[in-house]
Amino acid sequence: MNRANIALAIEKFASDDLNRAADMALAMGVDAFTFIAHPLRRHDGRATLTFLWDELNDAQKAAARQIRSRFGRAVMHAPFVDVPLVSPNPYIEREARRQIGLAVESAAELGVEVVTVHAPLRHSSINEGDFTARLVAALRSLGDVAARAGTSVGLENWRYPCDPVEHSSLLAAVDHPAVGATLDVGHIAYWYQSDGIFALDGEAGAADYNARLAQMIDAIGPWIRHLHVHDVLPADLRDHRGVGRGIIDFEMVMRKLAALDFDGVLLLELAEPDFEQATQESMVHLAQAMSTVFSPPAKETP
Repeated sequence: MNRANIALAIEKFASDDLNRAADMALAMGVDAFTFIAHPLRRHDGRATLTFLWDELNDAQKAAARQIRSRFGRAVMHAPFVDVPLVSPNPYIEREARRQIGLAVESAAELGVEVVTVHAPLRHSSINEGDFTARLVAALRSLGDVAARAGTSVGLENWRYPCDPVEHSSLLAAVDHPAVGATLDVGHIAYWYQSDGIFALDGEAGAADYNARLAQMIDAIGPWIRHLHVHDVLPADLRDHRGVGRGIIDFEMVMRKLAALDFDGVLLLELAEPDFEQATQESMVHLAQAMSTVFSPPAKETP
């Protein structure tokens, strides 16, 4: 792996001029980016990388394809706000599955490697067995769509599944070749929160976080297709910080990925006020961690 594996949400550079945003990303050595599949927020006809594919007009679709052609790799995040794959309301569940399925289908048009999806939290009116059966069926159905589209679905760790047992058990139950995992290295924070822990202290806290992250990678390793990358602050477990600004041991992460022969996309997901500076710093830190693990040893001079 190298810098070519790192992806950005390039729209954050210049949402009003995607070609300028692409220019800025490419100048930084970026060769991958993400589409965000959400209902279209802008209806003024401007090009966008945030959409439901069926809401775009022909010109917007052409613009998305044109931006895609400038990069070597692309990933996508399916809708995740108010789109439960399992719901007590069948009409909401049907629409949620339609929107997420549409994102997976559009991957064929856009050359997307992995479409990240979220599993919903279980509603109290649905018993655990019924919830699991319906969720497994929904993920298998998305896997069928992904296989036809030439892509993969990546189930992300967040509020559920939040720990290694939940995540690996769910993926094993789905058991579909086109359904894997998107590992979010910062979402170990949700695992802590589920245990009633909302802050970590000192070196011991950082070591424990990285031990949990390593445990997650070990558990879901065979399924990992894609990573969401950012750092975490220990004082409040706030995530989406710039790489190097928190407690995550990225060299450890790279060693684990190397052992898995992973060569997928690592998407920087940053929510820093100094986005450009944080992006540049994060890329430097990631590249350093990669080079430590993936660069071949220097040859001895005879």
